[in-house]
Amino acid sequence: MATKKAQPSAVDGWHPSLKKSFKDAELWWQTNMVSRDTLEPRLAILRQELDQPGPLRTSINTVYLIAHTYAIRCCTPAAIKDSAVFAEAFERAVTFRALDFRKGAGLSLPHETQPVLAFSASMKAVGPAILSRWEQSEICARVLIDVAEKDLRIKPLKFYSDGWRRGTNDAFLIYLLSEAFGIQTDYKPTDSLIPEYQGLLDVWRTKDASTFQQAMQAAAEFHVSRSRESTNKTTYEFDYTFDRVFPAELLAVQALRRRFELPEFKAEHLLVDTPWSLIRDLPAVDPHPLAVEAEARLRADFPSFR
Repeated sequence: MATKKAQPSAVDGWHPSLKKSFKDAELWWQTNMVSRDTLEPRLAILRQELDQPGPLRTSINTVYLIAHTYAIRCCTPAAIKDSAVFAEAFERAVTFRALDFRKGAGLSLPHETQPVLAFSASMKAVGPAILSRWEQSEICARVLIDVAEKDLRIKPLKFYSDGWRRGTNDAFLIYLLSEAFGIQTDYKPTDSLIPEYQGLLDVWRTKDASTFQQAMQAAAEFHVSRSRESTNKTTYEFDYTFDRVFPAELLAVQALRRRFELPEFKAEHLLVDTPWSLIRDLPAVDPHPLAVEAEARLRADFPSFR
């Protein structure tokens, strides 16, 4: 009797470390969107907040929860298999995540407090870069650098030796984006940039495929090693499912190489090559009207928002 040939899974071709991430994303989606739709109520809350008179006052979680819903959608097998669904979900995830970052950072920068969290913030900030939205990407880069510089300026080293001072993805992205956009910064983490990211930073413009692949593979392995849920004792850089599945700090390198018309080498590492194959030529998707309206209101109502 002939055996039935197994059909390829939607997650075939992705890095093996992501199996649990895909499973968790699917479970979340089934629980929160299939069994009960949580997205529309969240969008309705943002609509209500925009309709209120006076300066826009959104809940701290409104934009975040919308961004999170779209981000999880991108990590589900069904979305990955459907190019149109994936393109829209990815655009929405990047747009709302970047808006969430800019909202929190822009409104807090003039004040003494520093509520913007390390690690996840820089991953949100670099999202527009991987979609080659260079004007928005430069805005996010400048805000990211201001946030990091402020954190080092206002928080004593003896009490805050980690966070923005760790020489990992925050530091790498600040150095990468400051170089790419010609932004001056005096940011310097307490810990030196880890060798894996330093190696990639040194050669990201190279025209030698072997040199590039060696550096990118080392950085990708570091990403995998830090892709896990944080604990009470340890905060991991890539705590969020979206950041594990889409290594934005590495995908940004690929996008920047294209921007500077450098050879488009593969990384020869599934963590980078598979998502980049989906993202590099995504069809244009119009931003969600509520994201456009919210950004316009924040810009009009708050001079510190950028």
